[in-house]
Amino acid sequence: MSVPEFSGAGTTIGGKNSRKNTDVLSLDYCTFRIPCEELRVKFKNGQKDLDKAAANVARAAELLTKKTSGANQPVPQETLRKNFDFLLNQVQEARKALENILEGEIGETSKIIQRCERLHEEFEVDEKTHPRQQDRMERQKFARYICWHLLRCGMIEPARELAKQMNLESLIDISVFEKIYEVEQALHAHDTKPCIEWCQYHQSRLRQIKSRMEVVARQQEIITLIEQGNIPEAVAYVKKYLVPIAKANFSDDLRKTMGAIAMPLEESRVRNPDFHDEKRYEKCAEFFIKEAYRLYQIPDVSALSVIVQMGLSAQKTPICEPDHKTPLSEQTCVVCRPDVWPLAEGLPYAHVDNARILCSFNGTVCNDDENIPYLFPSGHVIGLQAINTLKRDDNKIWDPIMKKEIEETEILRLYFM
Repeated sequence: MSVPEFSGAGTTIGGKNSRKNTDVLSLDYCTFRIPCEELRVKFKNGQKDLDKAAANVARAAELLTKKTSGANQPVPQETLRKNFDFLLNQVQEARKALENILEGEIGETSKIIQRCERLHEEFEVDEKTHPRQQDRMERQKFARYICWHLLRCGMIEPARELAKQMNLESLIDISVFEKIYEVEQALHAHDTKPCIEWCQYHQSRLRQIKSRMEVVARQQEIITLIEQGNIPEAVAYVKKYLVPIAKANFSDDLRKTMGAIAMPLEESRVRNPDFHDEKRYEKCAEFFIKEAYRLYQIPDVSALSVIVQMGLSAQKTPICEPDHKTPLSEQTCVVCRPDVWPLAEGLPYAHVDNARILCSFNGTVCNDDENIPYLFPSGHVIGLQAINTLKRDDNKIWDPIMKKEIEETEILRLYFM
């Protein structure tokens, strides 16, 4: 009975069925989610700016109306000109704000359209009819995954250079991760101002997901004032900044902060050790990264990590273990490499309905008919076709793995279940 050829069905990467739209889009989530979120933020902030500009125009128009209506005496021309110029200036400011808002929203919309067209182009390319174009698309796709991974690691410049070389600038939101990285580094430097500005820019979305990010950032400023002994300023800071954002949804944080202000510093260190932790800014930076990813709905694991884990899991077997004896250039199992094993150690074993056993000597497929598999003392499987070429005199066989002759009785035949 011959072993059916492995079809690759069900795989996300590799195999003839790997080009399903759902498979690709599941890995390209960041490609679409980030510009959609940026468009939503710009739309919300644009509405606020337009409302503010419209209020300024209405106020200027009302002021001009008061000067002209109901006047018993002629209004001086200079006064009218001054008020009219003020009204005209407010109208121009409103028009400029509208143009900026439209420009930003059109830019994000164009990104989404361009990326949809790019992925549609990848779906349409066929390996048989356009092999070169398909190879180029595959390279760019995996370069895109590498760029996303580099950005998540804070390696902005390498990601920018790779995106430039592979013509991926329109598909990668480098500026978003660059801003996140800047805020993270500022928090490590005990500077909360960039983080607070970021929170205010994304205020609407952060409230929607009930994020504590701004509360935590404000708390760091308050704790610093407490440790400096500046209690009056700490109380004023709480009233001005913390109460408006924490009173409704984060009352526990507010009470804990006020308690730290009220009690002596040494007592606060005992009751609130997390407030006075030496690494509180580092923890704040870690919390910021989690909240930023939650805001953009970025998965905890990058697409590149998913691909690597899938590939290692597909190759992993129960007998895999780190091989420190065989040189790296001669190792045939990628999972057993000492430099790869830490990544594969916690992954599940491979499971396929129709498996194939390959000869370790010549790479041919073993079966129960023409190429029966045999297990050598070294743990490698070699097919009958290769064994016929490795036979020696006196019922001995040359072991190509151990580089020595062994008895025929030392090899065991394997059977397919």
